[in-house]
Amino acid sequence: MSDLKALRPADPRLAELLSDFPTRIHGTQKPVMNEEETARVLQLAEIAGIPVVVDGGWAVDALLGWQTREHADLDLAINQQYLPRLLNILRRLDYQYLPRADEWLHNFVLENGAGHQVDLHSFVRNSKGQIIGGVQYPGDSLTGQGRIAGMNVACIHPEWLVDFHLGYDFDHQDYMDVQYICNLFKINLPPEYQEYADRLYERGEPGRWKLPEKFTIRVPRSPAEYLSFTSILDKSKPDKLSSETQSAFLEMLEKCKSTPPISLQCLREASFRIGVLLLENGRGIGACELFPPITDAGAEQWVVRQVSLAKRSEYASLFLSLLNRAIEEARRAGATTLLALPLDDINQPREALLQRYDLGEIGFASFFARAGFKRLEPVPGSRWQWGS
Repeated sequence: MSDLKALRPADPRLAELLSDFPTRIHGTQKPVMNEEETARVLQLAEIAGIPVVVDGGWAVDALLGWQTREHADLDLAINQQYLPRLLNILRRLDYQYLPRADEWLHNFVLENGAGHQVDLHSFVRNSKGQIIGGVQYPGDSLTGQGRIAGMNVACIHPEWLVDFHLGYDFDHQDYMDVQYICNLFKINLPPEYQEYADRLYERGEPGRWKLPEKFTIRVPRSPAEYLSFTSILDKSKPDKLSSETQSAFLEMLEKCKSTPPISLQCLREASFRIGVLLLENGRGIGACELFPPITDAGAEQWVVRQVSLAKRSEYASLFLSLLNRAIEEARRAGATTLLALPLDDINQPREALLQRYDLGEIGFASFFARAGFKRLEPVPGSRWQWGS
């Protein structure tokens, strides 16, 4: 009994929401959400007047109008106010709660006895229709239209579906999904996917794309790197550091002999500007600056001051990698929370596939959400926070 209790949601709000669902202790090793079951769930939701938006792999096939591959699950975006009604339908279809390490109130998985899975993503709207909580779907991303099994369905807008594939390592399946959408809707392949396409053409073997080794992100480790770091942030081009600053930096390096040789804490203690530097083949092309922490009741709160890509500003994966490394280094230096105030806001429509990812020098709320930041206040223009 205690083992079963441990498999229930740790979040009491999610546990209450799923109180009528039994736990599926052993999930299917290779779940398949076929077209028939997908259509059944969507048809029943439509009959019940429950608006849902198809996300994920089935959204790709909905936009294309035919099924291109097998899908492990059906991803559905839904307004939180309609979620209990949809759950009532799924419970009657023998769906059960499937425990998952990354679940939370607004994202969890259900599975039935036939191995069909539904991955639910709920969001919260305010009186103006703006998404202010839950899963942070940007702007007009929920406005796509497609077809599944001959029926019209709402799905993620094609440009946003391509955008959702950015910022992460991806495999050949992701590449095919993005290529299909870009070809059909005449969208340019993002730089990362074009690199993969070029490599595929040269080698002829599908693989996995990762951030190339020529890119390195770290705390500045030399006076030259620190000069590059500050130059990118200030948009200046000084030839060298002042003799006093260079001497102080070398003294700091001497004090911080360790592996790795330097940390944000070293910069902080020496009263230098704090952050991480993005290098391409050893040349600085981007930086993320952090404010020194504010200590409150033993917790250290850091602030993202700016994220800037001096070069490669069209490269979404670099922006997110730079932000993620800043989080990692801040944690290493003792940060318990990290605050940011992106200049744009998820609830205000904007172009999905941006030409530059450093506009405003702080970035975009949708990318902060992908890095694990959550909105602090349920209002437009809210601050975002990573950590507890």
